[in-house]
Amino acid sequence: MVANSLISEQVAAAWLLILSSIIFLPGGLLYTGRAIFKWPAVQSEGYLFLERGLVMAAFLVAVLGLALLERLLDAAGDSILSTSGMTIYLIGTVLVIAAETFSLNRQDWAYAPIVAFVVLAFLGQAVFGASILRSGLLPGWVGWATIIWNLGWLVILPIARPRNIYYPWLHFVAPLLIGITLLLRR
Repeated sequence: MVANSLISEQVAAAWLLILSSIIFLPGGLLYTGRAIFKWPAVQSEGYLFLERGLVMAAFLVAVLGLALLERLLDAAGDSILSTSGMTIYLIGTVLVIAAETFSLNRQDWAYAPIVAFVVLAFLGQAVFGASILRSGLLPGWVGWATIIWNLGWLVILPIARPRNIYYPWLHFVAPLLIGITLLLRR
């Protein structure tokens, strides 16, 4: 019975992590159309609400998936790093949701919560990578890829783009990788 419960949690965690990337994709494309390609039809408030709403929904679904992943990592023997990673990522997500909500009203919003989110999200996911290594829940390369991806961008972005380090798509690569690997390991 316990094994079946863990398998169903594994499948749920996998699909939530994958779903977060799927939800983000149209939000990212809508942003590209508005900010980069300057599509004429995208200046409406409804468009902005849909675009940013998809981004916020993707982060919330990622939190749900990571919360289930934390339970799986705990059951696999690592309660310290998995709980730490979840806490760090959750605090970051609260900050980005608040900042994104302010941007919906086209208000001037402080960039500091976004920077804090980026740092916390990369660190939180890197800690999840370390937890994967420590617990053995997934192959070691998944843990190392998660750590290297997140810490690498945490170093590269402030150097390459010091005035704008918020590229939300970067925060969905590791969850997608982890989610796919969880599905393949059932």
